[in-house]
Amino acid sequence: MRKLNIIPIIHSRQDLGSLYVPIQEFKKKLLSDSSILSTQSAVENFWKELRSGIESWQIEFNRIVIFQDALPYTGHPKQIIEQKIVCDLAAKGSPNHQLLAWLMERGATLMGTESAELLLKEYDVVRKSLEDGFLGFDDESNREPGYTSLLSQRDQFIANRISSTLQATQVGILFIGMLHRVEDFLDGSIAVEHPFGKPRTMSKT
Repeated sequence: MRKLNIIPIIHSRQDLGSLYVPIQEFKKKLLSDSSILSTQSAVENFWKELRSGIESWQIEFNRIVIFQDALPYTGHPKQIIEQKIVCDLAAKGSPNHQLLAWLMERGATLMGTESAELLLKEYDVVRKSLEDGFLGFDDESNREPGYTSLLSQRDQFIANRISSTLQATQVGILFIGMLHRVEDFLDGSIAVEHPFGKPRTMSKT
């Protein structure tokens, strides 16, 4: 049976790109400077601990296939654009993409994961939410109209990419934001594990 490790992640400032500044401005209206600094420190510690945990794995890296939140699938057979995106963000200091680059250097295979069209739609939704003075996606009842459906569409696309590309001899690693429920749409032939725990949003209880 094929195996997939799902690893919930927290996005760093480098991962947010052009949305980082407006998100920070929004947070300043709601949170104290000390709270913002505490959150930034928590994100840094999260990635340090996660990387330390993965580096301790005893595994054949050439069997690993990496799937990454917000990494578009371009259709290029050698994933050249996807690799460039990872390398560029790693160079900018993204701990997430530095970890991906570390895995790739040891023989892991990077796989384009997301629909570029859906990612652009989500960007527009988040931008509009910020313009409206609202950024709260944790609670489904308070999300921007259409966001829940869009998130589900992204999850289905990601699940299809994993189901259609992961081979029986390989071990997949999916780095995915905490609001996602990709597991709900995966092919039944894929055994899922959560080596660093299962986020609350992935449970229906």
